[in-house]
Amino acid sequence: MKFLRFALISILVMFVGMVLWMAYFFYFRTDQKGHVIREADSPVAAANGQRVLARADALLASGAYTPARTLLDSLRDADLDPNTFIATDELMQRYDSLRAKQRRNAPAQ
Repeated sequence: MKFLRFALISILVMFVGMVLWMAYFFYFRTDQKGHVIREADSPVAAANGQRVLARADALLASGAYTPARTLLDSLRDADLDPNTFIATDELMQRYDSLRAKQRRNAPAQ
């Protein structure tokens, strides 16, 4: 009987701990929509990522959509390089603006 009570109490404690950890993770580590917020490991990595995004912005502004798409596609695996950090939201914003500009400049059919 003591073992059963001990097992039930320990299961209850683990369940409550898991719920608290999930609440902490969701509140402090996500954007409250379920997307995990990532941060740069160093300011140098963030600066390198911003430099590459600025190059993509310049390509978009000049109308070179194919090279801009190629550059953005190469940035999908930027997490593999510890010297470059690009936030997912910023990358998605560039993709959205690329699609919008291509759609605007596409000939009407």
